[in-house]
Amino acid sequence: MATLFHLTRRLATGVFALGAGLSMALIFLIVFGNAFIRYLFGSSLAWGDQVPVFLGIYGVMFGLALAYVQDRHVRFGLIVDFLPDRAREALFVVVDLAVIVIGALLARSGYLFMESRGGMRISGLSGTVRSLREATGMEWVASLGTLAPYQFALCLGGAMLAVAALIKLVERLTSLCHPSSEVS
Repeated sequence: MATLFHLTRRLATGVFALGAGLSMALIFLIVFGNAFIRYLFGSSLAWGDQVPVFLGIYGVMFGLALAYVQDRHVRFGLIVDFLPDRAREALFVVVDLAVIVIGALLARSGYLFMESRGGMRISGLSGTVRSLREATGMEWVASLGTLAPYQFALCLGGAMLAVAALIKLVERLTSLCHPSSEVS
């Protein structure tokens, strides 16, 4: 059972890290490429200014899940560091439970937001998406010109945060119940 948990934790951490790193690398490549094209030709790609913003949202969502599962997020150390070890660990368990609920609520609110406003068009991407759809013949490409794929980042981020908090909760409870069998 512990091996399955370790595998799950490593897989989740790898997915979170890959998503955050890939998002940031794509942002760099698009911004760099757009600046290079602007320097060479005097104008840049129409979508080159908006897509990095949306990629940044995905990067933040993957990054927050990664930070939480690695326990490298921001916390009020000034207050927490003065608590006895047992009280601190109990507080962290309560925080993990709260973050699971918050992650689920974020995923739900992102879904509702996507459902109500996901069909809105993004003006800077409309022409590019239309051209891409005509060139490929794939109708689903049209959805890339709406807010839905970018609002989905909230759903994904909430779900990943809830999973990260659940992993930390299991680690903390295991540590509290069996202090000699540290889960890392």
